Amino acid sequence: MTRVTESTLSGRSFLPATLEIALRCPARSDYIELRFATSAGPWQWCFPEPQHRYADPSAATSIALAFGRYGAQAHLIRAGALGPALPSAAALPLILADARILVERRLITPGLFPVSAKGPAA
Repeated sequence: MTRVTESTLSGRSFLPATLEIALRCPARSDYIELRFATSAGPWQWCFPEPQHRYADPSAATSIALAFGRYGAQAHLIRAGALGPALPSAAALPLILADARILVERRLITPGLFPVSAKGPAA
């Protein structure tokens, strides 16, 4: 078995992830919860259910889920770097269509970013 290692994109550490399950988000009925498995442990995120089709799901090859200024964001990966952020509802069909997924390590591993009374620091 080949061990897939950590990748660096735009100076940040990412782990390969596989989609384990997709189900209705328990907190919001109009969201879909995706649970991902990584070598550092599981990670889950709720995505708004798309109201319309944003992109051709077959066009996606790689998506990075990264910590951004306002929380987790989905990004296209372009030329080995983080590309533009996508609306979460646009990322969902791409992820479900088996795009390659990378999750930023600090989203998964506790203690890798400071937490204040206002929440995680960007």
